[in-house]
Amino acid sequence: MLYLSSFIQNTIFKVVMNLKNILFFISFSIIGLSIFGQDYHAPVDFKMLLSGTFGELRSNHFHSGIDIKTEGVQGQKVYAIADGYVSRIKVSTWGYGKALYITHADGNTSVYAHLKIFNKEIDDYVIENQYKKESFEIQLFPPKDRFQIKKGDIIALSGNTGGSAGAHLHFEIRNTKSEHPINPLQFNFDITDNIKPTISKIKIYPIDGMLDGKEIEKSYALKKSREQYTLNGATPIVKGKVAFSISTFDKLNGAYNKNGVYSIKLRVDSHLIYHFQMDEFNFAESRYINAHIDYKEKKINKKKFHRCYKLPNNRLSVYKEMLKKGVFDFKDDTTHLIQFEVTDIYKNKSIVSFKIKSTTTNIKNENSMTFTPFSQHFSYMKPNLFKGKNFQLHMESYTLYEDLDFQYLELDSMQGVYGKVQHVHNDNVPSHKSFVISLKAKIPAKLKDKVYIAKVDSNNRFWYMGGSWRNGMLSAKVREFGDFCIVADTIKPTIKGVNIYPGKKFNSQTTIKCTISDKESGIKTYRAEIDSKWILMEYDYKQKLLTYKIQKGLAKGKHTFTLVVSDKMKNETIYKAEFVR
Repeated sequence: MLYLSSFIQNTIFKVVMNLKNILFFISFSIIGLSIFGQDYHAPVDFKMLLSGTFGELRSNHFHSGIDIKTEGVQGQKVYAIADGYVSRIKVSTWGYGKALYITHADGNTSVYAHLKIFNKEIDDYVIENQYKKESFEIQLFPPKDRFQIKKGDIIALSGNTGGSAGAHLHFEIRNTKSEHPINPLQFNFDITDNIKPTISKIKIYPIDGMLDGKEIEKSYALKKSREQYTLNGATPIVKGKVAFSISTFDKLNGAYNKNGVYSIKLRVDSHLIYHFQMDEFNFAESRYINAHIDYKEKKINKKKFHRCYKLPNNRLSVYKEMLKKGVFDFKDDTTHLIQFEVTDIYKNKSIVSFKIKSTTTNIKNENSMTFTPFSQHFSYMKPNLFKGKNFQLHMESYTLYEDLDFQYLELDSMQGVYGKVQHVHNDNVPSHKSFVISLKAKIPAKLKDKVYIAKVDSNNRFWYMGGSWRNGMLSAKVREFGDFCIVADTIKPTIKGVNIYPGKKFNSQTTIKCTISDKESGIKTYRAEIDSKWILMEYDYKQKLLTYKIQKGLAKGKHTFTLVVSDKMKNETIYKAEFVR
């Protein structure tokens, strides 16, 4: 009986454990469905065609969402993808323009950006707060119960606000807790893609080795043979430590745009040494894109190459595999197979496969040694300080992605410049953090508060960097190398009435419009009033346009319109016009 009782207990225990496993599997499946299989409503009511994909390479950042084409127009209806509440509203001249954030019960937040207008209830709330704060730019965090949203609700109309270069909807899904953007194409949106990624070029880098007898990196054109790409040219001969990069893009059905790819794998003799995959990323890491790409190639040739190896100060967490930092040591006399596998999120795949020849023989170095004079060696791990007669640089540790032989020259002056032009290395080398530069020059006393540090571009145009006086030098924080100088701005901004002028009668017109511009340091602030009371003028910097929607409560009769615009050096212009309503 004792044995039977023990047998029954063991049997019951096993049944319970099996039930637990089954329940765990079911719950895990439900969680998995809630993460990647939600029945989300599409954010638009027409076929979703994309002009941008998640994680693609942008200037100084990875793209954090998808860009949905809006048939070339503004004003398309934008829908909430699921039940939730409006957790954040932002209106900005730059960046996302008008943006709406909806938090959902599944742990995600959806983001809708570059909007033309919010729905009436939200828009009224925003305008009320803009008038309270007397500011067009605003950020609001409404109480959870203020705007309860249902799946499929119309929340806004699409637009082209902020930094948008054309009418579209920028759409994101973020993890609410971490605020990390998640690839929206992991979810069940109706998007068609059966097109394989395109691979343009491969690049080989002798990190501590040789390539075809030289210590110089080289790019290779490709040709397509059957279903694979291969190198178009002679077999590369390598010795020592070598790394690779790849230039690639993806297209989706119905759109001509060259978008980003989802995954890149690199194998040497079937061994996976590198795997990049864009499921999600941390906004705090986004600028490390400048270490991920071949930055010099982008600046000089406008080509985007994914480095398949890691620079010392690259802290990105989007790599699934990185064997020996992606650098392979070739130290034998044989042939090796190199293979890239590039896929989009819909599992369309392209492959590059080619052979390289490894050698232990000392290859003749054909004039590959070059000497560039430099002023000082900078360690990426340490703070760096450089001092010249009329120039200083202060840099925190981990500002650079790798060690640098820093180059500095004092160049001749040029028209409009006080003192000399300071050549601060070159802008083909990226900087992760800002650093301080200080310039010295003789400045007339009356211009002390009108000068600033400018970056000089290749067309000799000046770009405002700011500046404040410290110990007899003008200092500013910058985030790029290049040529810098001191210039003055004493010129007031320009204001032009588009449809307003003294004596103007507004009968059927519903808006007041002005353009504002500044050719020197740039616009900093503007303030518009009617009869000495602040009014909301929306600023579209791309059109240099300010627009005021005339309120119904504006009484009939004479009114005074005033617009004050200041630039970054406190030069001010005032425009006044009496008009009749």
